Amino acid sequence: MHDAVTYSASPPGLREYLSPSSMLASIWTHRRVSSAIARREVEGRYRTHRLGLFWVLMHPLVMLGVYTFVFGIVFKTKLTLRDDEPLGVYALAIFTGLLTFGIFREMATRAPTLIVAHRHFVTKMIFPLESLALSELLAALFNFAVGMIVWVVGYVAFIGEMPTWHALLTPLLLVPICLAGLGMSWLLSALGTFLRDLASVVELAVIVLFHMTPIFYSIDRIPEPWKSILMWNPLAHVVQSVRAVLLEHRQPDWPWFLGSLATSFLFAVVGYAVFMKSRRAFADVL
Repeated sequence: MHDAVTYSASPPGLREYLSPSSMLASIWTHRRVSSAIARREVEGRYRTHRLGLFWVLMHPLVMLGVYTFVFGIVFKTKLTLRDDEPLGVYALAIFTGLLTFGIFREMATRAPTLIVAHRHFVTKMIFPLESLALSELLAALFNFAVGMIVWVVGYVAFIGEMPTWHALLTPLLLVPICLAGLGMSWLLSALGTFLRDLASVVELAVIVLFHMTPIFYSIDRIPEPWKSILMWNPLAHVVQSVRAVLLEHRQPDWPWFLGSLATSFLFAVVGYAVFMKSRRAFADVL
């Protein structure tokens, strides 16, 4: 199951790890290890539950119900400028945002304790620790995929037809958030091994970012200068782009997508380099 890893007497420098080819080669080489860990992680979370993987749906469904009731019924919040916006469309839009943000949330909250939680891989065997971040991404994407099945059922129930071909662009739009999530997971897991309080800081930051992301409101209804400030949040663009293809049946902003793709790729390379450079010191603090 485990790929063999050979460490040289003289460790590579940070500059050598900053090579994109090094990161991509590592992902490809350890893909089976990451898949096996992700499968074990998902199965382990729900093995003792009678309803099993049904609990994967419970968190987003409960959040969907609460936010739809509070913002859609009580406060009558709209995602468009139309006053006759159906509540079903609003619920689907919220669910889209929850699922998309959920990829980031799951990776961010688990990253600071990722190495500590798998300390046996550090202290008892030679193991490609960098594959743990990819396994977390795969687990998060599994939850997203299960949620999307529910989304499609809801779309057919509320709209009365199948989603258009634009929905096929959704996996492509998730590539930047996946790359950024990998970079963030590598970076935070390395720092969290030495700074144990980082997990609490990240948890608070995720809560703040959640409310600054247009999940249950439309950013077009936010007045200036707050709208411009919120647009600095890259997750806002991702959520809006996914909604555009799923609910508005239009293509995303391709120039922005290409820019975010390049930026997230560079961030992933930097996160990978920091992790690989810090890896040798993990055993000293565990």
